Amino acid sequence: MKTKWLQTGKWLYGIFFIVILPVLLWAWSCGLEAVVALPAIHHPGWGMSIGGAGLLLMLWGMYALWKYGRGLPMNAFPPLLYVKRGPYRWLRHPIYWGFGLFLAGASIFLGSASALWLVVPVAILGMAALVWGYELPDLEQRFPEIDKKVWFSLPANSDEPPGRCQRLAALILVAALWLPGANVYNFLSGDTAPAAQLAWPLGPVAGPGLVFGISWVFFLLVPLAVKSRRELRRWGIASLAGAALALYAAFLWPAVGGQFLPAAAHGGTELLWGIPVFRFLALPAFMVLLAAQAYARCRPRLRVLSVAVGIALAAGLAAYSAAPWLYLLSSLVVFGFAANLEGIWAALRRAAEWVANSWQEWVFGPVRVINHGFYVGAGAVIGTLIIGGLAGEAYAWAVVLFAFVSIIFSALWAQLIEGSEKLKRPYGYYGALVGILFSSLAVRAAGYDVWVVIGAFSVVMPWVQGVGRLRCLVNGCCHGAPVESEKIGIRYFHPRSRVCGISDMKGQNLHPTQLYAIIWLFFVGFIQLAFWQWGLPFSFIFGMYLILTGLGRFVEEAYRGEVQTPIRYGLRLYQWTAIASVLAGMVFTVIPVARPILAPVFGWNIVWAALVIGAFTFFAMGVDFPRSNVRFSRLV
Repeated sequence: MKTKWLQTGKWLYGIFFIVILPVLLWAWSCGLEAVVALPAIHHPGWGMSIGGAGLLLMLWGMYALWKYGRGLPMNAFPPLLYVKRGPYRWLRHPIYWGFGLFLAGASIFLGSASALWLVVPVAILGMAALVWGYELPDLEQRFPEIDKKVWFSLPANSDEPPGRCQRLAALILVAALWLPGANVYNFLSGDTAPAAQLAWPLGPVAGPGLVFGISWVFFLLVPLAVKSRRELRRWGIASLAGAALALYAAFLWPAVGGQFLPAAAHGGTELLWGIPVFRFLALPAFMVLLAAQAYARCRPRLRVLSVAVGIALAAGLAAYSAAPWLYLLSSLVVFGFAANLEGIWAALRRAAEWVANSWQEWVFGPVRVINHGFYVGAGAVIGTLIIGGLAGEAYAWAVVLFAFVSIIFSALWAQLIEGSEKLKRPYGYYGALVGILFSSLAVRAAGYDVWVVIGAFSVVMPWVQGVGRLRCLVNGCCHGAPVESEKIGIRYFHPRSRVCGISDMKGQNLHPTQLYAIIWLFFVGFIQLAFWQWGLPFSFIFGMYLILTGLGRFVEEAYRGEVQTPIRYGLRLYQWTAIASVLAGMVFTVIPVARPILAPVFGWNIVWAALVIGAFTFFAMGVDFPRSNVRFSRLV
């Protein structure tokens, strides 16, 4: 009987990923055609070539798993052996790489803008979430002793000199992120420079080809100059992080982020076999500065010269930008971020650990006030003020009603899932999502346009949730599982924390999952704000909120260690709800909702509404009755 169910499960799993998922993505792209107002690339030849290459890579990976792994390409029913032959010698996840190429090729072949610019990126994010949120932890558990390094990867942290292949692989990885992303952005936006600019005192001192060429040589020689694998890895990670941040900024704020791209420097694009590409491939200044930093670290005697050349090249590149001062300032910001990744993470981790052990409480008779309530109260106030700025004073009290009902359902959901003698008043995020249905009915009954409220909430909720995660740190909820590295984990010692009182993990090194969520939600919030500013339908904004937060939550849950969270069919309960959130988000993005013209006016009603919802949230999540045993009485 068990064998029969196993075979049935494999058939259903295969049918879903081979048939249902591609059809679902195609149907989603069709529904988004009226929403995604971006230029399509329609080139059957290129589309067939890219898609065909992706399909061959997928089939090669599947064959390798079947032949060398003695199993099928199904992560729910994984092969018995770890495979490092065939495409798995070169890439970690060739099937996913192939599927991404196949989707991109099919989008270009069909000339679908919605598929290319939205469905494909979301599908790639989904595959990354599946890898980080399921496959990596599963592989570490099943094959802990096997070396999982592949050719296309950064070397490990060691003082050994890197091999030639490792140097080449690191260079290709950096270029593979920056060059395609920059060309895509240039095709979508073209030249974007702010109207008001400060005069640039340094004019072009040489032709652009000479400046760009020297910059590329300076960049390309870094992998050859570094002396250890540790230095090569540090440079590769910094360059990848800088490129990712620059492209993120370029997509959201073209007037600022677009300065990283050379479109304005040399007159746009030309066609290469029918595809728009740069006339010249200029390197951004932050890449040159990161190269100078790498030279200075590995060649101390040439430190001054390396820094001087890097600064000179950065100034030279700025001279060919449409807005030189903005270009230079943006480059310095990105360089400062990428060059100090370790220090930034260490500071964030230390701050998270301090917050996690900062519990304070004040008892007034039967009432207890806990300091973590101030975080969620402040988040509610700030979120309501931002919503007021987006939707206007007319929606101030609609926001209060919407938030009030959502918080109530958050408490009801958590009682159903986690409520116990020790947890009298827990709260659950997905309960608030369920409560949106009832909140919407209440807001509609009060005579408001409910989509305006939902759209505005979808913009601010990532940031409000991020602030709310500070409460989770203090309370010890949503905490992580044990992790070996002290450079990653945080420790809890306060006896009031759930980590110490319920999970019995006092003093253990745990994943700072709340911090992971804060970082992800911080960036998601700006994406949502950009959607609002671009005038997209509120239903689309809400759907993308569900998709992006669902993907992040799926990964976060894989590293959480709460003992009371149920596990079903290999996934934690909230990973299943995260999947449901993504699917629901896809549905909402295609719902046609006419966006009304808003003329928001900021008034005192918004301030009063913010104070009311802030006080209610603070009381609900920061004030309890410690002597009572009644349900909903105690927070701890």
